[in-house]
Amino acid sequence: MHAYRAAWYYTVGEILVRAAAARRRAEGERPTYRDRAFADLDPEVHPRLSALAGRWAPLTAADTYADGLRALLDGLLARHGGERAG
Repeated sequence: MHAYRAAWYYTVGEILVRAAAARRRAEGERPTYRDRAFADLDPEVHPRLSALAGRWAPLTAADTYADGLRALLDGLLARHGGERAG
């Protein structure tokens, strides 16, 4: 039951994030919160995030759902002595 619930929440979360991203892209020119946040980063305070700022959009656009779900289920199964999901 716990694995089903975790997988369900993970899946619903992924759907909500994808839907929101598609809606933001369709809205057009308005900069996203992420774009505004990265624009204001101080490279001396946040050097790693600042270095990723220009690559963040393509990195987060990658479809990692299956890998993430597999990792979630593998972790749950390992915790309860089951076999790997992949």
